[in-house]
Amino acid sequence: MKHSFLVGVVCACALSVMYQSPLHAKQVDSTAKQVAAQHDTVKQTSSKMAKVNINKASAAELQQLKGIGESKAKAIVDYRAKNGKFSNLNQLTQVAGIGDKLVEQNAKQISF
Repeated sequence: MKHSFLVGVVCACALSVMYQSPLHAKQVDSTAKQVAAQHDTVKQTSSKMAKVNINKASAAELQQLKGIGESKAKAIVDYRAKNGKFSNLNQLTQVAGIGDKLVEQNAKQISF
């Protein structure tokens, strides 16, 4: 009698563990996805908040600004090399392909 009771308890425990493992794995997977999504949000927010020094930034760094791709970033670097440092935002409009709207969109992210 004790033997069959012990076998029953062991079986019940084994089944309990087997059914909890997939549930636990789903919870861990769900938590990992949430953490990854939060990491991406923080990364995007921090890159938006970081200011770009228009007089020191490389072409790659300039591409962090809205609407600034490889060619516009290179044009900014070339203009800076030819004409010296920028002293105000309006000077950026003298760079080919950079207009008032683009400068306005990035005004808060640009430093000198």
